[in-house]
Amino acid sequence: MAERVADVKATDKVAIIGAGLSGVGMAIQLKRLLSHDNFELFEKYDDIGGTWSQNTYPNLSCDVPSEFYSYSFFQKPDWSQKFAPQPEILEYMHDCVVHFQLGPHIHLQQECTSISWSEEDSIWNLSFNDLLHHKSYTIQARFVVTATGVLNIPKGLDDLPELRNFGGQCFHTSQWRDIDFDDKRVMVIGNGCSGNQVIPWILSERRPKSLVQIVRSPQWIAPKPNYLVSGFTKWYTTLCSISVIIVDSSKFHRCLRYIPFAMRLRRLWTAYKLDNSFIAMMATDQGTKARRTVMDAVRSYMKSIASPRYHDVLLPHYELGAKRPVMDDGYLNATNRENFTLIQCDGISAIEGDQRKTVVDKVGNKHEVDIVILANGFKTQELLTPMKVQGIGGKDLRETWESKGGSEAYMGVSVNGFPNFFMLIGPNTLPSNNSTLHAIECSIVYVTRLLKGGWARSGGDRRNPLVLMPTPEAEVQFNAMIQRKMKDLVYTSQVSTWYINKDTGKNTLIWPGTQFSFWRSRCVSPIRWSDWTV
Repeated sequence: MAERVADVKATDKVAIIGAGLSGVGMAIQLKRLLSHDNFELFEKYDDIGGTWSQNTYPNLSCDVPSEFYSYSFFQKPDWSQKFAPQPEILEYMHDCVVHFQLGPHIHLQQECTSISWSEEDSIWNLSFNDLLHHKSYTIQARFVVTATGVLNIPKGLDDLPELRNFGGQCFHTSQWRDIDFDDKRVMVIGNGCSGNQVIPWILSERRPKSLVQIVRSPQWIAPKPNYLVSGFTKWYTTLCSISVIIVDSSKFHRCLRYIPFAMRLRRLWTAYKLDNSFIAMMATDQGTKARRTVMDAVRSYMKSIASPRYHDVLLPHYELGAKRPVMDDGYLNATNRENFTLIQCDGISAIEGDQRKTVVDKVGNKHEVDIVILANGFKTQELLTPMKVQGIGGKDLRETWESKGGSEAYMGVSVNGFPNFFMLIGPNTLPSNNSTLHAIECSIVYVTRLLKGGWARSGGDRRNPLVLMPTPEAEVQFNAMIQRKMKDLVYTSQVSTWYINKDTGKNTLIWPGTQFSFWRSRCVSPIRWSDWTV
């Protein structure tokens, strides 16, 4: 029986589910932009950080420049690398929690299992499992913000049931184990970002007897360059009275800390360069021309580094951008190692042998294996799983989305029938080849603008009952626009990608425009209050 916790402060309380970049950012902006301190942040794991605390496998780093892995309002000037490693990103998040004094608001090892709307009280009832003390309880909050992300539920063995009988060690990259790889026969299944990062580490930093990789389809693998000092950087260096042409990134970053607006200008320049590449995502003559230029360059890069015996398996035949390109973390060079084997097939067909360590792939090859590492990604089409969300009249959010062929929301943050319920990294809010954190920030600002405007319309007293919900007409029109614009992009259901619902062909995750247009629509353009029930 759940313990019900009465809360007299629930009238203007904001409950945030998830303490990754989006949840922590939401908490900070409630304090910064709204001077609102009545919020609680719940995290089911034993640390903040979301994907950056749960994924700790070796060689993990971000795939956009580091300046976009800090909040715009709390920028970090001294990243050690152009593409920051996982421990440094997690450390930055802890610095944010300390700086903005979020500690008293954060509750770790608290798993939200369900939320339900009370029409009588105009309030949410949230049910939790306290994983630390092994008990359940319920709280109330006027507003709920989900910040659970899309890379939080590993695919695991769902598509590889045969491996349940495997006699060796088997684990997903998000559940990394510090084990001995020396003289072991290793198999890696998958070739996305995590596979690209762990394979070169295993082959160069450990001494496995062999490593075989199983892949279903090829990936575009782009170069991931180290930090280069540009003329722009040298200009900053000169202003700091540092000797010109000294390639010392630590001095440059110290320069960024002290020159007014330096970090902001650098960030804007990076944003411009990333957004300028959006043209290659467009299914137009101009987009095709831009895309082919990049494809030729990436293809040449891959062929110049990867082992020639695997070119047929590695080089894609689909358009660049149909899947998010993978950044090369040393993987292509690793394909040249003598103890590396690459197999393209549709998975695993059987486990054989007395020790159950003979893995038979679907081509018929038999591999003697001690360790299987699953680098097969996450269930990105199952937003908010396994949490149950029930709105007005018991309306179930997951069933609502299933009836529409996949998840959708007005402005990517809210759904009709679910009042005062907001999502970060919601449907169709991820950018094409740009910073996810920037998109998160834009959605956070939009939610704070809604709250500020809603409170103003309810008399200014935040304790007054307030119900914010998009109208059904606005939600339908918005999502029709999203899918209409999606047809102008290179994404297609013919190419398997985690952006698209494979059952319906609906792209549920990507924003079909530039990052500038996303920022403008959330942070600058006036809110269309006629689209909202207040």
